[in-house]
Amino acid sequence: MVKKRKGARKPKSKKTLDPRVEDLRKKILHLDPYSGWFPAGATKRIMSIVDADLEPIGELETGSDGFVQLAALVGRRFVRISYYPGQPYATLTWITLEK
Repeated sequence: MVKKRKGARKPKSKKTLDPRVEDLRKKILHLDPYSGWFPAGATKRIMSIVDADLEPIGELETGSDGFVQLAALVGRRFVRISYYPGQPYATLTWITLEK
């Protein structure tokens, strides 16, 4: 039995937001999730990691308080290594991406 693929569907009408809610999706150009981790007065620097073809594959983030985070795509895994000041170790986490 052969299954037929369904064609592309037209998107359903978008639901409008409640008028009391401000839509920030088009206002915020870059959301920085790490802001809360830095103490007041600390600075940070984010550098892109690129492959031989200059395609971005990750980023290196450093902070003046000693925080360091390396996040990169390695094969099918997204790997993150984080070091927080005052700890004798770094934290390694990874996510395996589907094909």
